[in-house]
Amino acid sequence: MEKYLEQLFADLNKASQKHTPPHDIWLSSGADPDNEIELDDMSFVEEYIYGEKMPISEITGMCQEQLPPPDILNEEQQAMLSVKLEEFLTFFNFKLEFPQNFPNHQRYTFIRRFWGTEHVPVSFGTSHIEFCSYDEENCPFPGYCNTCSEFNVELEDGSNFGNNKEVNVFFDSDDDILPSPEELELFVDSRKLSESSGKAESNPEPFYCGIYNDDGTLVNPKEVSMPELCLRCRSYFTGDTEENFLCLMNRNDQKDDPNFECGAFEEF
Repeated sequence: MEKYLEQLFADLNKASQKHTPPHDIWLSSGADPDNEIELDDMSFVEEYIYGEKMPISEITGMCQEQLPPPDILNEEQQAMLSVKLEEFLTFFNFKLEFPQNFPNHQRYTFIRRFWGTEHVPVSFGTSHIEFCSYDEENCPFPGYCNTCSEFNVELEDGSNFGNNKEVNVFFDSDDDILPSPEELELFVDSRKLSESSGKAESNPEPFYCGIYNDDGTLVNPKEVSMPELCLRCRSYFTGDTEENFLCLMNRNDQKDDPNFECGAFEEF
């Protein structure tokens, strides 16, 4: 088995050098993968809108049959192979999500099972692969993950929702967030007047529905980063204008916070 694993590692190294050209949408859009905002947006579009699922074996060039069944490997071999395979998958922009303290040798069964599935390959960014369905009774990582139990406690005591005065005040407000028809009409009339008088700017500032920072500066939606949590939320890319507006305000409010949080998050 040691000789076989050595050959397998050599095959993995060779397959990791496989180069797949970017999806056509990257070329047609002119998006810059080094720009964090454009990277998040375009990766989401590629994966969930234009992407087509492919077998992992086809994406990586490595077949599931090349990975030995777990029962013929000892724990040390499974752990070593798991580390190699997780590293190998990063070359194809896949990130397998395990609890931080989940042993490497126990990961191998999940990884080998993953090889028998189909997913959308992405040209840039990271495609996060979840093994958890957030069903506490059928937890795939018993004893290593308490995310579900913590979330259920929060729901029960209302620490993030019902008892949070700040959240309630924000969402229960009767004030109109979007500009009224009268305000929009006034804005259009002012532009027409400016243009007719020859005072229109050659490059006028775009109108962003009155979203301003605390210092009075106008918010440019294109400059508000898109957290990974938003890309997994059902509200992302929704046709609800007001919902999108609320999401934008929430992202802008937390733009300088290291950990983005959203009480309205719902898994996509």
